[in-house]
Amino acid sequence: PKEYAIPLMLSDIDKIPQKEIAKQLNINVSATKMRVQRARTKLRALFVSCCNLEYDKQGNFIGCSIKHTCEPLQNTFKI
Repeated sequence: PKEYAIPLMLSDIDKIPQKEIAKQLNINVSATKMRVQRARTKLRALFVSCCNLEYDKQGNFIGCSIKHTCEPLQNTFKI
């Protein structure tokens, strides 16, 4: 949801401090932190449920492929 996606994008992609994000979105800093954390949790859950994750022998992430059962990502990427 945009409620979580926007703070996550601003924080983790655009590298804007959460204090500044709070001002931009007109919410308090604790709400910003909560939304970023929930967004990370939701995004991770989506990856786990929709992707075949691949790791090397040391446990480092090396790639992923979309599961055929994941309709949201299939529709997005038109597999």
